Amino acid sequence: MKLMIAQTNPLWAEPVANLEALESLCRLAVEAKVNLIALPELAFTGYNIFERLDDLAEAIDGPIVTQVAKLAAQYKLHVLFGLAERRPSGKLSNVAILIDDNGQHLATYDKHYLWDREHEFFTAGKKSCVVDTRFGKLGLMICYDNEFPEVARELAQAGAQIILSPTANMLPNAERQVLQIRARAMDNQCFVACINRSGEEDNLQYCGNSIVAGPDGEVLGRLGLAAGTMIVDIDLARIDESRTHQNYLNDLKLSDLNTRDLNLSCSDISNGADL
Repeated sequence: MKLMIAQTNPLWAEPVANLEALESLCRLAVEAKVNLIALPELAFTGYNIFERLDDLAEAIDGPIVTQVAKLAAQYKLHVLFGLAERRPSGKLSNVAILIDDNGQHLATYDKHYLWDREHEFFTAGKKSCVVDTRFGKLGLMICYDNEFPEVARELAQAGAQIILSPTANMLPNAERQVLQIRARAMDNQCFVACINRSGEEDNLQYCGNSIVAGPDGEVLGRLGLAAGTMIVDIDLARIDESRTHQNYLNDLKLSDLNTRDLNLSCSDISNGADL
């Protein structure tokens, strides 16, 4: 699979203009024979929109998703992007949406770990999301989820071969972000991509440094601070190669089989058994 990471600097609270910019990215992707283009968290509104959510949050069939689906079908691309979604109940969710190359809505993932002010506005998701595509099994997470190893591990255990994470991470977290993404990839012996954004909003300066890491934690591509794109070839055979030497997920299962014995031993000790 050819993956394009689009590290954008969206105009704040200007979804129409930001959607127009997406078409140029789609043209670049087609020229490079890309299969999937991935954009950051809250890609078409900007991230720091909390006071504007009443008018910027949209239903899943709203103008943003509708236009992205149209472009995906027109240019025959899968597209992943972040959105502030308003549910029929009125609740707001910070989501990642995957559209296929026929313009069909494949998946919506609700951000599990909310950060800072997000708790005041968004409802946290509770379910993981793995989507079976012709390019492989894609797992979704969002930004702060990157910092919790359990999220990527659950996706990998559910079969995810490529984990994609739309992000809006800020300075001074660039190197921390890179380390975390490499660790998530190495721990689970799969591909992990962080699609961060660049630019500034009020006092927030985004750190860019989007990265794609391979199954051994190797850096397959990394951007800097500025807006830009990169294309990375994803070869799923590298997962099997990595797991030839040691297979963490299989060994984890074997370890789980012995958990009962371990618990009995701990119980014996707590009851005063001789050491």
